[in-house]
Amino acid sequence: AINTTTPDTTLTINGLSFYTLYFFNVSVVTGEGTSPFADPIGQRTSEDAPSPPLNVIAYNISSTLFMVSWQPPQTPNGIIRGYQVNYFASGGPIETMETISTSTLLTGLSSHTTYTIFVRARTVVLGNNSTLVIRTTNENVPSLPQNFSLSPVAGSPTEVFAGWSVPIPRNGII
Repeated sequence: AINTTTPDTTLTINGLSFYTLYFFNVSVVTGEGTSPFADPIGQRTSEDAPSPPLNVIAYNISSTLFMVSWQPPQTPNGIIRGYQVNYFASGGPIETMETISTSTLLTGLSSHTTYTIFVRARTVVLGNNSTLVIRTTNENVPSLPQNFSLSPVAGSPTEVFAGWSVPIPRNGII
């Protein structure tokens, strides 16, 4: 409870919590006494950015698919309207997807590639990043070898030289 006295007919009350319903009432004081209190009026404070989602975990589903899950923020500071899931491979652009649930599938990933993943909750304001999760997709069958060629070995009629380049993408450890 806040009790304050002012000679004015307005008052700014600060130090309140985000997205919290407060009830206020007022009375008037003269030298002769105090009036009855007006009926309480409720007012909810504004929403703000939520704290980061908790316990972000990524599971390998296949060589191109992660399941990512998390728990809602400890301090929502409003109504959680959704989550932004961000991920990127080293040196690559940040990919972003939106969801309203606390889990999602990341699809179309590259095989045997390390990704960094983080999640942000959203009220009317986008919150801060969760803890980063670093995960590598599973290996997959390699693509075709590149530049395959054969040539005879000079001075040896029974030998042939074979050469090729490592496939791109490798899709795993070769």
